[in-house]
Amino acid sequence: MMRGTLSCLILVVIASVALTTGPSSLAQINLPKILAWERTLRGTDEEHLRWPVAVAAASTEEIAVADAFGPRVLLFRKTGISWELDRTASLPAVPIALTHDGRRYVAALREGQGLVALEGPQLLQRRIAVPPGVVPGPIAAKPDGSLLVYDSAGGKVLRMTTASDVASEVSIDGHVTALAVAPDGGFYVAVGEQASIQRHHADGDLLARWQLPGEGPVPAWPSAIAVEPGQGVAVIDRHGARILVIDNEGRMLGTGSRRGWEPGLLLFPSAIARMPDGRFVIADQGNGRAQIFRRTDRGALP
Repeated sequence: MMRGTLSCLILVVIASVALTTGPSSLAQINLPKILAWERTLRGTDEEHLRWPVAVAAASTEEIAVADAFGPRVLLFRKTGISWELDRTASLPAVPIALTHDGRRYVAALREGQGLVALEGPQLLQRRIAVPPGVVPGPIAAKPDGSLLVYDSAGGKVLRMTTASDVASEVSIDGHVTALAVAPDGGFYVAVGEQASIQRHHADGDLLARWQLPGEGPVPAWPSAIAVEPGQGVAVIDRHGARILVIDNEGRMLGTGSRRGWEPGLLLFPSAIARMPDGRFVIADQGNGRAQIFRRTDRGALP
């Protein structure tokens, strides 16, 4: 009996230890719910979200949602305590990803349409050049205005300068389903079929690989990553319809939401973005809406 108890304790300790190099499995043992629903964004009767696939936050009072139905981008602004649809901009092709580089929104498009910038309050569009043969997938913006772009054709993460030149490239093992910039200049990638998150140094070296736990018999499928500076990351598990919060050392801190249709529940969530005040906005694709969540285990961080 003592031997069995000791073995269980050892397994719990191993599962909670952070891994800095190589693969790690993140255990899901009595994880607390540390994210709470705050607001739902849909739009108006005439212009409402149908199939949201990506989100980006320019500020605590402005959120953009890329909708595959249209296709288009819907811009929401906070007015008082509510959020209202400010304007809608049509896109030339179905969006894959959306980010904000501090000055403008940038969308990655399907059908070989590359990248497009949406600038100013009118969301005026301008093409962003990409190297020949590059097929953009997930994207993320760095503080200096440069972009990280996953080239789906080449299986590489490209760092593109503001002049659209490729400054560096990093090959990734597996197809990348999400991309995020780390505060130290490195980056995170999600590999859906591996149910894993990889953390890379700015020079591309692999620093850690974390294996996400499934939801019962259903394997995790990371579809989006949002970085909390100095805190860790929040990961969308599309198959599990949940949010997983992980610290910088790879320890799982808690979860948020579950599968469903009511406010605060998710159905095939596709994207997440962190707002400057620490809240998260999530593209709730299956429910045709975006939802805002806040951390409950601490106050909002800048």
